[in-house]
Amino acid sequence: MSSDSPSAKTNGIEFFGGYQVYSDSGIDLTLLRENLKRSPSQRLHRNLRMVPLVAGLSKAGRQSRGLDQQQDQEPDMLDAAGLLRRLNEQQVEYVLVGGLAMIAHGSAYTTSDLDICYRRSPTNIGKLVAALGTIHAYLRGAPANLPFRFDPPTIQAGLNFTLKTDLGDIDLLGEITGLGSYEQTLAQSEEQSLFEMPVRILSLDGLIAAKKAAGRLKDQLHILELEELKKMRDANP
Repeated sequence: MSSDSPSAKTNGIEFFGGYQVYSDSGIDLTLLRENLKRSPSQRLHRNLRMVPLVAGLSKAGRQSRGLDQQQDQEPDMLDAAGLLRRLNEQQVEYVLVGGLAMIAHGSAYTTSDLDICYRRSPTNIGKLVAALGTIHAYLRGAPANLPFRFDPPTIQAGLNFTLKTDLGDIDLLGEITGLGSYEQTLAQSEEQSLFEMPVRILSLDGLIAAKKAAGRLKDQLHILELEELKKMRDANP
C-alpha cells in the first residue's frame, strides 16, 4: 500500500483511513460514532426502520432450517412515540429500559418492543391502566382464550408483564435485575427528549449493571458495546 493511502489494522484486518474500526473486543466503532452524531429520537426512528429488515432475515433463516411455519408470522410494528405519548399524557411514572434505552444512548442494537420499569404504587398502576387499557393490552404469546383483564387488580397480583397492544409490544417490569425496584432504577436514570417529550431513560452505567446481573448469553455483546459507548462519552462529555 502506498504511503498516501493510510490504513488501520485491527484484529488482523487492514482498513483504509488510519482510524480504529473495531475495538479490541470486536465492536464496530464506526457504527457507534455515526449513531452518536444523531439525536436520541433520530436513533429510535432509525431502529424502527430497521425492524422489518431484521425480521425478514430472521424469517428467512427459520424457513431455511425448516422450522414450524407458524413461527413465521410478521411482527407487529412498534409505535414507540405513540406508546410513550400515552404514558406521558397519563403522567405514568416509569423509566425506559432495555433495547430502546440502549439505542437512545447510541447502540447499534435493533429491537421491536418497548421496555419500561414502572412504579408499583396504586395511583401509578391506575395511570398505567388508563394509558394502555384502551389499546387492547393482552399477554403476548398467550392462548387467545386465556382469561386476562388488564386492570389494577391484575397488575397488583403480578410484577412483570409482556404485552401486545394496538401500538406494538411493551414489557412492564416491576423491578430490574441488578438494580431493584422502580425507585432504585429511577436513581440511575437521566432525562432525555424523545419525540419532543421528556422521558426518563436508564443510564449507561445502569444498563451495564443490569445486563451484568442478568448474566444471559445475549447480553454479553450488549455489555461490550455499552462499555465502548461509555468510553466515548467519557472522552467527549
